[in-house]
Parts: sequence; structure tokens; C-alpha cells
Amino acid sequence: MTAVSPRIPTPRSPRPAVGDRPKARLAAASASAAQVVAGEVMHVMPLVMDAMRVAMRSQAGEQLSVPQFRCLSFVGREPGTSIGSVAAFLGVTMPTASAMIDRLVRAGAVSMNTSTRDRRRQELEITPSGRAQLDLIEQGARVEMARALAARSAAELEKVRDGLTVLRAAFGVT
Repeated sequence: MTAVSPRIPTPRSPRPAVGDRPKARLAAASASAAQVVAGEVMHVMPLVMDAMRVAMRSQAGEQLSVPQFRCLSFVGREPGTSIGSVAAFLGVTMPTASAMIDRLVRAGAVSMNTSTRDRRRQELEITPSGRAQLDLIEQGARVEMARALAARSAAELEKVRDGLTVLRAAFGVT
């Protein structure tokens, strides 16, 4: 004689109430649409980033590499940041970030100061010279990006701006 084990109920998601079914369908449709849009963003953004890199590179000339530009830009946005934060932002090791910062310090674009709160910590600041260099590169790159967008209609450009507003909100960019 075999023992019969009691049937253990499997957990189920609660079925939406009749009045909630349209909301559930809307949420599912929204999630599906988000998946489609996420795929499109993942496809387009690398191409946009490549165009930005080319524009930045053409403006920076031999002065800065693209990683150095990104580093300088980060330090400019995050006054008092640390080498560790730079490494995390760039996705590089601490020694790589440290070497990059050293080059920017030697070039006079970044200053490194001992923190007043923790003497073991170095705080990074963009110098006026570094800010001027960064502004010049960004301005030139903006002109090149504008050339690429100039053939678009006003309505298309407005759609791009609307999309960027949505992306800023979704990713917490101010």
C-alpha cells in the first residue's frame, strides 16, 4: 500500500478583480512596450555615443584621449570626487584611474587636494584651465552633433527632446 501524500497547493498570483482586469492588461501592455523601447534604446544609444566620441575626439585633438575627456568631465560634474569614484565611473582599475588623474594634474586640468575631513583621501577638482578646455571641446562637439541633426524637421527634433525628457526622468538625470 502506497502512502498518499496530501496535495500541497501551489502559490498563485491573485487574479485581478473584474474591475481591475483592464488595469492589469494596461500594465502588461506597458511592460511589453517598455521592453520594445528598451531594445530600441539599446540599439540606438551606442551609435549616438560613437558619434559623440568622434565629435569629442575631433575637438580634443592630441590634447586628451576620450577616456581622459570623460574623466575630466566627471571631475567637473563632481567637485571633490575621489580617484575611486573616477575608477568606478570609467569602469577601470584604481591604478588606471590614478595614472589618468596624474596626467590631468600634470597638464594642469585637475587639482588634487587632501581632504579636510579625511587626510587619507584625495579630492579632485577641475581647474579653470581644465574647465576652459572642457568647455571648448564640448562646444565644438555640440556644433558637430547639431550638424548631424540639422537635416531633421522641427517636429522630429521636438520628438527627440521629448524622448530625452523621458530618459532623464527614467534614469534620474537632472
